[in-house]
Amino acid sequence: MKSVALPQKLKVESSVHPLHLLMVGPKPPPIGGSPLTVQAMLAELAQYPDVEVTLINTSPMRDVRKKMTGFNFEKVFRSAMIVPQFLAEVRCCDAVVVFANDLFAITLVPVLLFMARLFRKPFFLKPVAASLDMFIDAQKKPLRAYLLAVLRGTDGILAQTQRLRHDLSKMGVPNVHYLPGCRPLTPVTETARQRSGALRIIYLAHVSRLKGPLYLLEALRLLKQMCDREVACDFYGPLHNEIQDEFMQSLAATPGARYCGVAEAGTGPQLISQYDLLVLPTYYDTEGHPGVLIEAMLAGVPVITTNIRTLPELVADGVNGFIVPTQDSAALAEAICKLAVDPDLQQRMGEANHRRSREFRADVVVSQMLRIVFPDILLVKDPH
Repeated sequence: MKSVALPQKLKVESSVHPLHLLMVGPKPPPIGGSPLTVQAMLAELAQYPDVEVTLINTSPMRDVRKKMTGFNFEKVFRSAMIVPQFLAEVRCCDAVVVFANDLFAITLVPVLLFMARLFRKPFFLKPVAASLDMFIDAQKKPLRAYLLAVLRGTDGILAQTQRLRHDLSKMGVPNVHYLPGCRPLTPVTETARQRSGALRIIYLAHVSRLKGPLYLLEALRLLKQMCDREVACDFYGPLHNEIQDEFMQSLAATPGARYCGVAEAGTGPQLISQYDLLVLPTYYDTEGHPGVLIEAMLAGVPVITTNIRTLPELVADGVNGFIVPTQDSAALAEAICKLAVDPDLQQRMGEANHRRSREFRADVVVSQMLRIVFPDILLVKDPH
């Protein structure tokens, strides 16, 4: 019998009607990694004429300076609002992408996945940060098996980091894709930085204990004994109540350091471009790819950060910045001093950091996401 070659599945351009993508995730406020990523993705998706997006906003829109951990009435109320909205929208969408932190993954994701399956809609999960593997490992065996079954039941997990993709795959979750966080490609004005004046440092993150601002302030005081060049540091970010008094006292005792309030959302690359160096001395053990490091890439500014979890995926020590041990002010001061006394190294690292930025641009990341979510349809941006 003569064999007949089966036709290959063709990628067709969507021209009959727009595809409807239902997204569930947070928008600013509050300012943070995942809200800014969602905002950047929405702006980029708006440039695709064949994609219509509905967002169910899961943002708490609360004062992030106050702790709100565990279960509380605000979270219960928010969950009660999300479920009926999702049920109303899922029946008429073509695919679902859900941004979820660990608590969301264990509580609401199974419910949303069940409803998506009722209407035969593709369902993709985008874990917030990069600690879902740690969260699953910490559970007792029955709950761990249940969570892994939920993940396997999705059409895809969009992991923010290569480590999360690798660890979930080792746990037996086969449908994991690497899809990093992103920021829009915004024009950054070239800034003439003084090569002989003060080294200008920016800290741009939540001013909370685990982000390490107190270690940076201590490092700045140590620098006075280590480095002849003057160093100045501006701190931007929401000032959390749990650290406020201690931070302000340490700030007052540190010459050249000042607190500048909260930067406007979306202005990160332009703001960072006015500085010589970005420092993020975090020891927050669930860090993924902090958006501020991506913004420093776009700005072409070198960074100093720590060896916590997945940050070495972003910063190659000695190439586009320095990696230092966590909670080590002396090592942090030494790294700052190396850049302060070597402007040429500072420039080379800044250029190397900018070259890394393409992987994390919103246009690149959204294009990758659409190829994963709608693999059989060629979607193109509006050329105008």
